[in-house]
Amino acid sequence: MRARSEARNDRGNPIGGAIARVASVGTLALGHFLWVVLRIAYRSDPRMVAGTACVCIATGVTLWVVAT
Repeated sequence: MRARSEARNDRGNPIGGAIARVASVGTLALGHFLWVVLRIAYRSDPRMVAGTACVCIATGVTLWVVAT
């Protein structure tokens, strides 16, 4: 039974691999976002607020430059 299963799916599906990678990166980004938001909410760390604002602004400017 195992030999038949391995013979059919040696290489995998490239589309499925791409979907898995996007889902993995998205989950990682969501985890970091939630960590930052919760840290700001519970600790009110001014350095974290300033760092988050800088990262958001830099990301926005980068996306704007790429899009235009």
